[in-house]
Amino acid sequence: MISLRPALQADHQAIRDVLLQAFNGPAEAALVEALRAAGDVLFELVAECGDRVVGHILHSPLPIVSASRTVRAAALAPLAVHPDFQRRGAGGALIHMSLPMLAHSGIEAVVVVGEPSYYCRFGFSPEAAALLLHPFPPGPHFMALELSPGCLNEFHGEVRYAAAFELSS
Repeated sequence: MISLRPALQADHQAIRDVLLQAFNGPAEAALVEALRAAGDVLFELVAECGDRVVGHILHSPLPIVSASRTVRAAALAPLAVHPDFQRRGAGGALIHMSLPMLAHSGIEAVVVVGEPSYYCRFGFSPEAAALLLHPFPPGPHFMALELSPGCLNEFHGEVRYAAAFELSS
C-alpha cells in the first residue's frame, strides 16, 4: 500500500536514491539539492510503501511575468517513482495531492516539462502554455495547468525558473 506525506530532512538520502534510479543519472538529484540549498522549494512530498520512500515530487516557485502583471506559478520538477514501483499510481497520487496544496497556498498555475500522454491526464495541456515564453524547444512537452481558472487566458508572459534549473529564455 502506498501512502503519501510531506518530505522530511531525514528523507533526503532516500529521495536522492529514488531520483538516481528513476532518471538513470544524477541531474535531477543535483537539481533537487540545489533548489533546497537556494531555498527555492515550495514543498516536497514523498510516496512510501511500508517504511521505504518510493516516490517524490517537488514544486518550486515559477513566476510568469509580463509588463502588466505576474502570475504566481509553480514548476513541477521533478516527479520520480522508483522503477520497481512505477505504474502503481504513486506518481499520480503525488500530483493529485500536490495540486490542491498549491492552490490553497495561492499558486495560480503549474508548469511542467514532460510526456504529454502522462501529464494531460491530470489537466496539464500544451495549449494552456502556448503563449508563455520559455527556454525549451517548441513542442507539446511544455505544459501548464491553471489552478485559478482563466489566469493564463490570453496571457503573454515569461516563465522565470529558479537559478538551480540553469536555464535562460
